[in-house]
Amino acid sequence: IAAAAGVDPALVHHYFTTKEQLFQAAVAFPVDLPTALAGIAEGPVAELGDRLADTFLGAWEHPRTGPALEALLRSALTSQVVGRLVREFFTRHIVRSVGARLADVVPATELPVRAGFVASQLFGLAVVRYLLRFEPIASAPRDSVRRTVGPTLQSYLTGPVDDLPEAAPGPE
Repeated sequence: IAAAAGVDPALVHHYFTTKEQLFQAAVAFPVDLPTALAGIAEGPVAELGDRLADTFLGAWEHPRTGPALEALLRSALTSQVVGRLVREFFTRHIVRSVGARLADVVPATELPVRAGFVASQLFGLAVVRYLLRFEPIASAPRDSVRRTVGPTLQSYLTGPVDDLPEAAPGPE
């Protein structure tokens, strides 16, 4: 990031002591992220997929975060470093928040594979709807997309999963 900006890496570290701080500054979330994640986790577990889809779509369709997320995802698809930052952010924030809510519902050993399926749905949706702009999904009403995607996310979160290999431990 420092090289791309043409500055000394120490300058980046001076202003951003953690990767999360740098990531959040780059994305410029218009809301307090912990509060937004708590909103996803609150409420009935049976509606977790719907709340996750709604929050995700809302972030992509916000006039400030949408363009930042688009640039970030494009970069993540072409840069291993940015891709790793996105994975770490997803694991640290989304998976932990939602995973804590699922503690009494699914075995903890299943969380990595469930998170992988959730990520595949969310990031696949972002690529199709916001980057490649496949029609009619690109112009479909947000609520229609939420109602369609939410149950799939819910299935990934709480439905049965086949015996899949356990993921390597993620970043802490």
